[in-house]
Amino acid sequence: MFEATLSIDLGASYTKVAYRPACLPETSGTIPQEAKVVMIDDRPLIPSLAIRAYTGNKWYFGRQAAGLKPNREMPVFQNWKADLFRPKNDKDSAAAAIIAHKFFNWLRIKLEQVKPIGIDVTKCQTRIAMPAFETFDENAVLLARCMDLSGWNDPTLILKVREPHANTLGLFTGGRNAVRRNGAGECWAYLPEIFADDIYQNNVYFRALHQYHVAGIHGNLFTVMVVDIGAFTTDIAKLTFDFTAPADGLRAIRQESYALGVINELDKPLIAALEDRHDFSWADFSFEAQEDWKKLLYQNDSWPLPAVVNGTPTTIELGTGENHELVANATQQFAAAVWEKIAAFAAGETPSHIYLTGGGSRIKGVAEALRAKIEGAGMRFVTVASGEAPIGSDDQRPWKHTGESLQRLATAVGGASVILQEASAPVHHGPADLHPQPIPEPPAGFRTCRCQGGNKDCCFCGGRGYCP
Repeated sequence: MFEATLSIDLGASYTKVAYRPACLPETSGTIPQEAKVVMIDDRPLIPSLAIRAYTGNKWYFGRQAAGLKPNREMPVFQNWKADLFRPKNDKDSAAAAIIAHKFFNWLRIKLEQVKPIGIDVTKCQTRIAMPAFETFDENAVLLARCMDLSGWNDPTLILKVREPHANTLGLFTGGRNAVRRNGAGECWAYLPEIFADDIYQNNVYFRALHQYHVAGIHGNLFTVMVVDIGAFTTDIAKLTFDFTAPADGLRAIRQESYALGVINELDKPLIAALEDRHDFSWADFSFEAQEDWKKLLYQNDSWPLPAVVNGTPTTIELGTGENHELVANATQQFAAAVWEKIAAFAAGETPSHIYLTGGGSRIKGVAEALRAKIEGAGMRFVTVASGEAPIGSDDQRPWKHTGESLQRLATAVGGASVILQEASAPVHHGPADLHPQPIPEPPAGFRTCRCQGGNKDCCFCGGRGYCP
């Protein structure tokens, strides 16, 4: 029931991966287990970038692709996730499916090389986080098939989870998991240890839980909102926790994803305006250089950009004067668009606290504008925990030791939560009974799914037990 799980947060700019070993108590008591971030090329953020070299038909991914300065014979695919999840199948979505197949094959090989012992994707569950679009189930099947063709094949189990849900669990647990077993062999996710207060400061869920159970000064319902501002989408979840309910206590969860992301709605129009003003090409720089310079640009820092204008090397001062005003206006407009979604989503049952996560929440102008709007509407703005400097050399690390913040890693570590497994699968009475019973003969034209109907989160059958 609580098998080893690999969790993948496939982002448009960066992919994040976490791994949690099996959490199965063999005797009565509680066993803890932490979902750790998998470091690929010693980094927690894996550029979701693909570059194809026609010479030799070679593909480049990750940090290697990010450091390349491609020529005209090397097409760059930077936001292929958006094309993969297009509402209708067309040549762009077909091309994105090919890239996804190549990317997951590359990622699988990287995972097999993780030190000291590689991760075998055929011997663990893989849970993939996807936007909460109306086409969520269809997207899950497409992505799972791409992964299957890339080595995520039998007997592995490919599961789905909506990004807002995984993000929220990661935010409140920090990757901590715990399973308790009683004398009868029944196992369940043990919330007091999963939501322990020492994970990070300002864990308002834990405080509300403590106030209800210990102090008796808080009601049993607690509503919060988590806003994940990503490169491709903005994902919003409003969750009402019931402290008297089983599992994660979710009495109600409403979650949606919007095609409102940093790449298309902020980066592209702003960079186009800067290119037009200074007559240079942003495409002349590698992905890694672009990311470094965007950080400076969005933090309102003045810095020289070494560019080529009309064939002549020159230096352009960005972040000052009219350029500063251009950036300020762009971030304000983007923040206003995000706030419009937040305000509409918060209507009715107003959450007490709002968390901002995702790469977009780290853009100074966006975060400041949204904080003012949130507090002006009478809701509390919660600052998400930041990570420490990188610690250790292991390829699997607690999120705090990666050098990256929980804002960026919450979805990955949350996707490996035992809470998701408890909520999606039937209760098993002990480690010896981990597999559901075979389902009846599938209908004509269908085959028995690898999950055999034991998991409603199965990408292929959704728990029906059979798939095409």
